[in-house]
Amino acid sequence: MADTPVADTGRHPEQLHEVYGVQLRLAQYPILAPKVRELMRRELFAKGIISVQAFEAEVRQKAIISQHREGLADPFGQESERVWNERLAIVRDQLTDFYFAYNFPPERLSLLIQRTLSEPTYASDPSLTLGFNPELAPLDLLFTQGQAYEALPAQQREQVRHHLREIIVVLIKGMLSAQLEFVGIAKEVFTVRDLREVRRRLIGHGKIGGKAAGLLLARKIMETPDPDDPVNLSDHVRIPDSYFIGADVFYDFQLMNGFTRYMNQKYRRAEEITTDYPKILESYAEGQFPDDIVYGLQRMLDEVGTVPLIVRSSSLLEVHFGAALAGKYESIFCPNQGTPEENLNALLRAVSRVYASTLSPDALLYRQHMGLVDYDERMAVLIQKVQGTRYRNYLFPAVAGVGYSRNPFRWNPKIRRDVGFLRLVTGFGTRAVERVGNDYPRIVALSHPELRPFIGSDKVRKYSQRYMDVLDLDDHRMKTVPVKRVIQHDFPGLRYLAALDRGDYIAPILARVPQSESNQLILTFDRLVQDQRFTTLMQAILNKLERYHQWPVDIEFTVDFDVSEPTPDLSTPKRADAPASHHSAAAAASDLGSSEIAPSGWEAPRLIVNLLQCRPQVSRKEQQTVHIPDNIPPSDIIIQTTQLVPRGVVSGISHIVYVKPESYRDAPTYAVRLEIARVIGRLNRKLAGTSFILIGPGRWGSSDVDLGVKVTYADIYNTKMLVEVSSVAIGTGSEPSYGTHFFQDLVEAGIYPLPVALGDKNAILNTHFLNTAPNLLPQLLPEDADYSAYIRVIDVPAVTQGRTLEVVMNDEQERAVGYLKDPSRKGSRV
Repeated sequence: MADTPVADTGRHPEQLHEVYGVQLRLAQYPILAPKVRELMRRELFAKGIISVQAFEAEVRQKAIISQHREGLADPFGQESERVWNERLAIVRDQLTDFYFAYNFPPERLSLLIQRTLSEPTYASDPSLTLGFNPELAPLDLLFTQGQAYEALPAQQREQVRHHLREIIVVLIKGMLSAQLEFVGIAKEVFTVRDLREVRRRLIGHGKIGGKAAGLLLARKIMETPDPDDPVNLSDHVRIPDSYFIGADVFYDFQLMNGFTRYMNQKYRRAEEITTDYPKILESYAEGQFPDDIVYGLQRMLDEVGTVPLIVRSSSLLEVHFGAALAGKYESIFCPNQGTPEENLNALLRAVSRVYASTLSPDALLYRQHMGLVDYDERMAVLIQKVQGTRYRNYLFPAVAGVGYSRNPFRWNPKIRRDVGFLRLVTGFGTRAVERVGNDYPRIVALSHPELRPFIGSDKVRKYSQRYMDVLDLDDHRMKTVPVKRVIQHDFPGLRYLAALDRGDYIAPILARVPQSESNQLILTFDRLVQDQRFTTLMQAILNKLERYHQWPVDIEFTVDFDVSEPTPDLSTPKRADAPASHHSAAAAASDLGSSEIAPSGWEAPRLIVNLLQCRPQVSRKEQQTVHIPDNIPPSDIIIQTTQLVPRGVVSGISHIVYVKPESYRDAPTYAVRLEIARVIGRLNRKLAGTSFILIGPGRWGSSDVDLGVKVTYADIYNTKMLVEVSSVAIGTGSEPSYGTHFFQDLVEAGIYPLPVALGDKNAILNTHFLNTAPNLLPQLLPEDADYSAYIRVIDVPAVTQGRTLEVVMNDEQERAVGYLKDPSRKGSRV
């Protein structure tokens, strides 16, 4: 024990006989000694002699030293987890004796022994009441008591069930989340053993944050047997191997580096937040971490080896019921293929970038707008092994995507909102959750999985995925590469993902594809979505999560094709237009072991879904019925569409911000198009408090300025509606953003997206009104007057004798009309 620092109590290190005295006393009580030592640790922590975190860090440090003393050259590889935990327990007891002996008189130990002797045993009193307040107890005591209760025979365990439930609730609130909605669900499925495993993987201190908590809860829900499940979901659903950095480390990092000066950024004006962020990024990139966190991350890297990792935000605000903060914070891939020092440094920088993202304009302005600015924004971090398959020199998931338990939009009256919706890509799911240029995921309504929003081979070809995000294992970095460069004739599970482009038609893959035809492959996901095993499994996952949350949910996931466990083709095809409820549980269970899509003689691989995230799905309040007025004068119609129409009414629109499609197309430089988005952002702030909509070309929020105005949530959060104008003439095509983080922002903020495809005979855009009305841009933003050729701001009442614009959207009729309306007239019936 000579290595142990002595607490400053006025005693001398030579007085080691006091430590031996404690050990000799406790040796007389071999059965009760563990309980006495728990009480001793409580005393140490309660008196502030040492914190729980510092104590446990010292236990780990001395355990490693003891490994080296015993000749272990590779301590983490040579010692099993069971032996390591046994070693920790021994060192923990030794350190307890040491600190107690140097800080308390012998009489105090006698008192604790007497208290333990006076307590009834489980054998004599199975209804034992807790001798401490769980809300004030240290974690060690809670875990020891809770595991003791869980180890009792069933009859005795039932008699202490209320005590065990309280301990579990306190542990959940202290380690996972204190949100009452979350706790109410979690206490029904978590055990003390589950929570101890979370603690084993926790680096630092504090809660593990909303994203991590939501994911762990989803896993427990999947593992819980439920008669309503059509299949045994625990056999088909996994979560990645995960580790956690506690949320309180975020404050330690800020304090250690002097970053507390940035803590009140959330109360600054939008212009200041935007201006300061680049400087904050630079500062955080140079930040240093506490030694115990560096040590913990190094130990974690030793444990996981050279597996690629993803470092994800897990703020206390994420997975907040009512605001999911989708995509507001950073997620960073770490290839983890370098030297130990390089891997550790890359991991530390990734964590610092996640921390810095809490101060990004998108995050802070979103929180201001959603009324979340006063909440605790501490950032925990979730570190996961990357899910994927190695193919040649790349690593990536065969399928990744997002799923909604409630379909947010219907593109056909047959589609049922309550069955669910998916958005699928090959490669990492970044292309499923973001709006990217020149690329399209496969969108799937689970009630009718084969029903596309469009028909025809030319449309299938146009709205297919062309690029994919992969980890290049040679260059040790993430890359966006053409699908045709990666997906070749011999890719495992190829027939589930791709078809053959024969020019005038798209052909399914019915036999092995010759290498010479690799260039004809096109991603359609047709066979996957035709596979009842897949659609049944995804429906079951989404339905079960919604049942337990008692709220719609959305998930991020990947799909593995486990070719080591193939299953024969035994099932019967299911009609595409049959309601989901007609598919029996027995048939569903059979389907997960078979596939109707495998050609004769082929075997269908087992499907494994990896859950990456689960959060409450925020949805706008649904209006029961929306009526479009009859006999609207054609001259009063400003916009009309009959494609991908949501349900709702936007009334009293006083201003229209119109980005002229032709002018945007002809903009001379990338910089001009980028600045158009910044002008939109300034107008968004200038028009705050008014009711305005945005009308513009292509995809709002696209990462490609050629395909749409490159805005973020921070540029558009005050608007009521985004109208996306598409036309071959202006070089843009429509593509639903359903399921992206940008779309989720719109839903949460009550902003309606509305596509208007000018090639459709029923679509109307009153360009005469939009182009001839006076342009207020120079008056509102004199410094941006030069952009009047691209952006027009129209004061609707000023040019229509006091009328305003009303947009009425009826998804049942698949029709939306925006028309000029006299405020004195009755509104649209809802």
